[in-house]
Amino acid sequence: MLNPAASPANTIEAEVYGYLDKRFPALAPIEPDTALLDGAIDSLGFLELIMFLTERFGISMDDDSFDFQELATPASLVGFVSRAAA
Repeated sequence: MLNPAASPANTIEAEVYGYLDKRFPALAPIEPDTALLDGAIDSLGFLELIMFLTERFGISMDDDSFDFQELATPASLVGFVSRAAA
C-alpha cells in the first residue's frame, strides 16, 4: 500500500510505473528512460494507457495540448501526468 504521506508526484510515479509493469511485463525492468514509442507498446496498448491515465488521474488529452512525445518514456509520461493533474 502506498504511503498516505507520499508526495503527489511520487504517487503518480508509483502508479504509472505499477501500471506499466503490470500491463507491459516485456518492458521489465522499466527505467525512467525506457523507450515506449519504438514499438515496445502497440497502438492498442497506447489506447489502454491513455484510458488508464484519463480514468485514474482525470486528465484530458485533447489535440490542442497533447504532444505524443509526452509518452516517449516513463519519465516524460510521469512529468506530463504531474503537470496535467495539477
